[in-house]
Parts: sequence; C-alpha cells; structure tokens
Amino acid sequence: MVRAEGGFAYGAIGADIHVFGDGRPVYVLRNWQGAPVSDPEWLRELPSRMLSARHEVVPFTGREHDLGELRGWRDAPRRLSARWLHGPGGQGKSRLAARLAAESAAAGWLVVTAVHGPGTVLPPPGSQDLRAGDTAGVLLIVDYADHWPLPDLAWLLSNALLHHDALPARVLLLARDITMWPAVRATLADVQAATSRQTLEPLAGEGEGEGEGEPGRDDRTGMFRAARDAFAARYGLAAPDTVGPPVPLAGPEFGLTLTVHMAALAAVDAHRAGRHPPGDAAGLTTYLLDREQRHWARLSDTPGRRTPPAVMNRAVFAAALTGAVERPTGTMAVNSLGLPLPAETVLADHAVCYPPAEPSEPGDFSDPEGPADLTRGTVLEPLTPDRLAEDFVALTLPGHLADYPAYDWAPTALNALLPHTDRVSPPPWLPRALTVLASGAARWPHLATLHLYPLLREAPWLAVAAGGAALGTVVSLDDIDIGLLERINAHIPRRDDADLDPAAAVLAVRLAEHSLAMTDDPAEQAVIHLNLGWSLGGAGRYDESLAAQERAVALYRGLARTEPAVHEADLARALNNYAGSLRRERRYDEAVRAMESAVELRRRRLRPGHGSDIADLALSLSNYSNNLGRVGRWLEALTADAEALELYAGLAAARPGEYGHGLAITLLNFGSTLGSALRLDAALAATRRAVDVLRSLARSEPAAHEGGLAQALSNQAQMLVTIGKPQEDLVRDHRLPPSEDLFRMSGWRGEALEAAAEAVEILRRRARANPAALDADLAAGLQALSTVQRAIGMPEEARTTAREAGVFEERSEPRRRVHRAPEDMEYGRGTHDVADDAVIVLYRHLCVTELTVHGPELALLLRSRARLGPAPDLDTLAEALEIHLRLADADPVAHEPAYLVELKQFGWELWWAGRRSEAVETMEQALDLVRALATENREEYGEQLLWAADALATMLKGVGRRRDAREVRRAARRHLATLT
Repeated sequence: MVRAEGGFAYGAIGADIHVFGDGRPVYVLRNWQGAPVSDPEWLRELPSRMLSARHEVVPFTGREHDLGELRGWRDAPRRLSARWLHGPGGQGKSRLAARLAAESAAAGWLVVTAVHGPGTVLPPPGSQDLRAGDTAGVLLIVDYADHWPLPDLAWLLSNALLHHDALPARVLLLARDITMWPAVRATLADVQAATSRQTLEPLAGEGEGEGEGEPGRDDRTGMFRAARDAFAARYGLAAPDTVGPPVPLAGPEFGLTLTVHMAALAAVDAHRAGRHPPGDAAGLTTYLLDREQRHWARLSDTPGRRTPPAVMNRAVFAAALTGAVERPTGTMAVNSLGLPLPAETVLADHAVCYPPAEPSEPGDFSDPEGPADLTRGTVLEPLTPDRLAEDFVALTLPGHLADYPAYDWAPTALNALLPHTDRVSPPPWLPRALTVLASGAARWPHLATLHLYPLLREAPWLAVAAGGAALGTVVSLDDIDIGLLERINAHIPRRDDADLDPAAAVLAVRLAEHSLAMTDDPAEQAVIHLNLGWSLGGAGRYDESLAAQERAVALYRGLARTEPAVHEADLARALNNYAGSLRRERRYDEAVRAMESAVELRRRRLRPGHGSDIADLALSLSNYSNNLGRVGRWLEALTADAEALELYAGLAAARPGEYGHGLAITLLNFGSTLGSALRLDAALAATRRAVDVLRSLARSEPAAHEGGLAQALSNQAQMLVTIGKPQEDLVRDHRLPPSEDLFRMSGWRGEALEAAAEAVEILRRRARANPAALDADLAAGLQALSTVQRAIGMPEEARTTAREAGVFEERSEPRRRVHRAPEDMEYGRGTHDVADDAVIVLYRHLCVTELTVHGPELALLLRSRARLGPAPDLDTLAEALEIHLRLADADPVAHEPAYLVELKQFGWELWWAGRRSEAVETMEQALDLVRALATENREEYGEQLLWAADALATMLKGVGRRRDAREVRRAARRHLATLT
C-alpha cells in the first residue's frame, strides 16, 4: 500500500519510476481498465459528455482494416516494436487504441497506459502491479505522444517494463501528426526497436471504399447508425430508426469519427426535444455549444449558485485555454479576467457545470477529449472533446461568419490569459493555450489571421516558451507566413534543447525550402544547407543532417575556389560541422581529413588580434585533436590540443564568459590525450581544471555545460584510479614506505567515487535531454563508476553497476556506442619531447591560478627542456627562473631556497654563454638573497653566503672589476661575523 501525507506518492512493481528532482514523476504508468459505468442522467445533462471516448457510449464500430493492421503489428515476431498511430483530432485513434487494448488484455497481454506527469495533476497515491509474469507480452499505450517532451518520452522508452528478455513488448504512440516522429524514431533506434507508422485515414463515404476490403462500403452511414442507437439508448428512445442524419455525410469533415458522432448526437437530442437539427457541419458545433449555454443558464437559477451565464461563458473560455489545473493556478487565471465575482465563487460554480475528471482510468486514451487530468480537486475542467473546446474558443473570438455569437471581451481575455510583455513570465498554461489556438486555426482561418498571428508578431518568443509540442503545432500551420516563421526562428536557442529540437527542425526545413526556392545564389544556398544540417542533427535526423552538410561543403568548396578570401572561412565552418557528423557515423578517417582542411583554412584566414578568428582556429584544433585521437594519432593530437589551449587561454583570460566553455572542453580533450600518452599527472591536472571551469559555468547554464561536466568527472574518476591504485598496491605488496606521490594521492578513493557518482547522476538527467546518448553515454558513465567501485573494494556494488551498464550498452545502436580509440602509441625519437612540450603548455596555463600547485613541476620541465640541445636554451631557463621567483614571492619559506639555487645556476649559464654583465647582475641578486637568508639562519646559510660572494667575486674579476671583487668578499665575511 502507498500513502502520501502532504505530498504525492506512487509505486510500481515490475517497472521503473522516473522522477524529477522535486519528486514529481516524469510520467505515471497504470494498468489498463475498461470504460467506467456512467449515469445516463448525468450524461444527458450535457450531451457533449457522450462524445468522450472515456465513457465509450458508442461501441467500437468500423475501422476493421485499421484494427487488423494493429493486430498484425502486435503479433509480428519482434521482441520490441513501436508504432506511431496518427490522424487529426477526432479521427478515432483513442477508440481504436481502446479496442486493441481490450482484445490484447483478453488474449493474455499486460496492457499499460502512460500519462505524462509535468503540467498535469497527479493521480491519488497508489501502486501499480506491472509485473509481466507469464503474460503473452506487454502493450504500452501512450496518448498524446506528440505533446510529450522528447526527453521524457525517451525516459519512458527506456523503462524496464519494455525490456524483459524474450517477452514481446509493443509501444503504441497516439499523435495528431508526424512532426515529432523522426526524433522519436531516432530515440527508438537506441533501444533497437522496430519502428513503423500508421495513418488513420478518413472514414470512407458512400462508394469510396474500393480497394480497402469491402468494395464500395459506406463507413460513415454505418458509424452514424451505431452512434445514433447508442445515444438513443441513453435518452430512452425506443425507436431510433426514424432518426436520420441531420445533414448529408458526404463532406470531407465527416471523414472524422467525431463529426459523425456529433451528427448522430445532435439528431437524437433535437428529436427528443422537438427541435430542428442543424443543417450543416458547422451547425453541429453551434448546436452543441448552444446546449452548453442553456445548461449554464439552468444552473445559474439553482439556489446557492451566483455565477450568471455571461460570467460562466468567460470562465469556460478560460478553461478551454488553461485546461484543468490546480486551484492556485486556476485562481490566478480567473483573477486575470477581471470578473465581477470572486474567483472562488466562479471556480466553485464552474466545477458544478464541469466537475473535475475522475482519476484517470488507465484505459482513457482521449483524443478527442484531450489528456485526462488525473485527480479530483482540480479546477477549470475544459469542454470535451478537445475539438469542441477549440471550436468554442474560435467561435467566441470575433471574426467568423458562423451562426454563433462572438464576444467583444474575448480578445481582451485572451491577452489577459497570455500576457506577453518582457516583464511578465509566461503562464503555466501557455503550452496548452497555444496548442488550442493553433489546432483551432487549422479549421477557423480568423483564429489565425486575427488573433494567433498578431499575438505572435508582438511576442514571437511565446511560441518557443510554450515548448516543443506547441511550437511544432504552430510552425506546421499551412498559412503561417514566412516572415513570422523567421521571427520565431530568431528566438530558437542556438544550443541543444531536446524539447525544442524536433519542432525547430520542422521550422528549419520550412524556412530552408522557402529560401532555396527563392535563390539560385550558391553562397545563399550554402548558408541555408549549413544551418539546416545543424538543426536536423539536433533533432536526431542524422541522415538528413549529413546530406545537408555534404551539400553545404560542396557549395562552399566551389565558392572558395573562385573567391577564397570571401568563402574560405565559411568552408572551414562547414567542414567542422561535417566532421562532427562523420565522427558520429564512425567515419573517422574522413573526419580527420575534413578537420585537416578546416585547420589549414583557419590558419590561412587568421587575422591577428581578431578574437573570433582565434576562437575559430582553437575550436578547429580541438576538434581536430578529438578526431586524431579516434584513429590513434596521439602525438599529433597532443600538439593540436596544446595549440588550442594556448589560443583559448589567451581569449578566456580577457572574456571568460564568452570563451570559458571552449577552454574547458579543450582542457577535457587535452587530459584524455595526455592520459593516452601516459602523462597521467598532467592528464589529471588538466581534467581537474576542466571540472572546475565547467562546474562554474553549469551553475548558471546547466543545459549548456552539464554534459561536458559529466564527461570530465568520469574521466577524473578513472584517472584517479589509474594513478592511485597501482601506487597503493606497490606499497602493500612490497612493504615499501609510502612515497611522496602516494601521500599526495591519499584521498584518491573518496575523490574518485564522488566524481564517478556525480557523473552518473548528471548523465541520468542528461539522458532525458539527449536521447541519442541515452544508452551509450550513460553506459560509459556507469562502467566508469563500476571501475571505481571495484578499485576501492566495493565488489557487490561494482557488479550491480556493471550489469546496469551492460544493459544500456546492449540496447545502444553499435554506431552510437562510445568509441575507444587505439591505446598503443609508438614511442620513437621525439616522442617524449612532443609530450613534454604539451605538458609545459598545460602547466603554463594552470600556473596562472594555481602557481604553488603546478609551478615546481613546470619549472622542472622547463629546466629539462632547456638542456636538450647542444647549448642550454637561456630563454627557457629564464622562464623557469621566473616561475621560481613567483613561487618565492607567494611563499618565501617554502620556495626561496630553491629560487636561490636557480639564481646561482642561471648566473653561471649566462656567464658561460658570454652574457657576462647579465651574469654579474643575476649573481648579485643571488648574493642579496642568501645574505637575507643567512641573517635568519646563519647555520644553514652562512657557508652559502661565502660561496655566493666568491662566485660573484670571480665574475667581477673576469670583467676587470678587481676592487669590487675584493670588497664583495670582505663584506660577506663582515656580515657573517656579525651574526650570532
């Protein structure tokens, strides 16, 4: 039993539960049940209630061909398969899904429904037993799949419910259109699911059924009769055969199941009341809305009810746009309308007209009536079906010619419910409101031209703020003008956003098709293809993305041949994106060649002092290194990484906000490459700095930086194990005294475990925001955590984590799995020199902020590097000396002795190189320093004072300053004599 005290509780046996950080579930899984028994009198109060698929007043009729296709899909010999069933609202998807659910349950299948959590009201506390046991298979039905954010849908598709070995699993996704389908299909590829799409065609009219089974069948008339008889039974009519269609069923609008049902309901209701039925399809809507209005008037005369019909009209208008919401949200919506009654009164009376929905029945797949709200106690229950609510909003707003009153207050109410100034945050009902407006606009042109489009011209950002589902509905409207699409596109974030990316790709395709048709200029076409490829890649439409990028590269190559000064930089950008797609396809050699060309072009077009040019070159070098590492060319990768770091470090020092991310990713790549070159201490230092930078950036922009942070943390954990574990084993196995390195690494266990666990936590979240990486990246993070757990003595936990990693690895498509580049490096002449040079570049950067940590190692490397040639490199030795000076300034006690040694040594190097005046000056500095040290500690530095004086005197004699030489010696002895 599950109980909730002051919150929400939900349990599932045999399935995963995915929750957000605040404990709300991403979605709720429930066992399917048949339609509840409904009171006929309650249904008759508002005839529209009988149209709800939830109540199944009309039994399943027709659609045998479509049902047969679904049966065949369900019974096909595949372990995991998903189908996207789509058609306009009211087409009958929900009833068809309910029929399949009932048949499947009777055939021994476990049938489960998924209801999206965020933005809906959650069900009462409880638990669901979803154990598959000895069932024939699992059938999961997802209503309104096109309204789910893609990340949340990806979590659902990864649920263990669908991944029982040898047990068939089917996922039926109901949607109005196919906007989201390519991205969902890419996500399903990650779990090795078979995918298919089924369109629910309009009902065949008289003589339209040839070739689809029964020649010349008339689905519409048969469905009308079945609906008429069902409604008549609820009204108590004994002889319904006398009730015929109020209008001919031949028009295209009667291809919808819902419209045929509306015709039957209006005919029966009018017959029972002795009224004339409506004479056209639009009249069916107005007839049912008139019945709603009469119900409001009747209810207002009930004792205790204070809301007049005119005020109720506004409340119902608001409810159609907000959908059912929790009470505080509903109060906010009603207050925005400026009604003459308190919000509490209006909400209470509205709830009498439109009671909150019962807790969502698992069999409630409602399109036409919309996503079922999940608990009692909500307010502003909307008109159902959805199509009726959309029509009500359209007819209430001025601009139509239908026989239904429009109201002057409606535009003001619409603006009040959708405030769109810069100072006001979008309301929580924005996604539903824009979806209702856009869906209705497809049938009522005035809704688009007079209301929706003007609203979006004033505030195009609303379409983006409403989220991917609403954005997709808006940008798919046939008559939306290109100018408005371009204004909306300007607000699409230029970074990965799993919710927006599918709709943004639809928008990009529409803009690209228009733009390409308007120009024959290769330069303009190249820009279009370049941007299109980027958008398609973000939506998981990889093949289309690669094709667009290939076209962009081809166009820019031609342009660069004729006008290199103008187009070579653009060609480099196109090659950079193209290489990323090639790497995703594991075409690594081609990716390396593309990046070689990009780097060459960036160098050729580099304008000194132009930050953007420098950043472009640094980015290309970092990407080039990444691709070189994929083919095992580690030394070249080190060189490219080092140059990229030098460039990014200079830029980030002046503008960290703009270039910090590029610097951090370069450090991350650099650390990986150094690790492969067995420079483990340097690799760990680079990776730790990458973690610090990315963590700082992620605090303000988590979506943009947490992916890199997770990778850096995982790398850091594995490096700690690689360094710390062997040292610890060596001490234990050979009973050696702990080395300085081991003392330095003494906390590696806790640091590694903490880093690996944090990485997995982020990757689990990121998997929702990046479905393409759901399995592969999370599997890699889990494997790293397992490695750490095993190394620190947690074998049971390591095995559990490794099993989970294996599950994700097996589910991932092979080309999406994390690639491990060759680890073998050829160590020949110059190998260590290249690695040392790269490490020096790294430590130079790290010493800017962590001098005392990395300065001694940098100075040592510089001194070693300076002595590689036939003569010492004095400039490099001078840099090493400068590091020692900075260390001595930072901590004299710790570092002045080493600085003294370096001063004396550098002085002699200058002397032997013939730079005698500089040598004398340097030795004078050494003598001053040792004099000060001897003053503090005569015992340790007294002799060194005399040696330094002798060295300086020798140099002074060598340059002809004999008197000064004698005085230096005497002064040193006198000073020493004064010391006790």
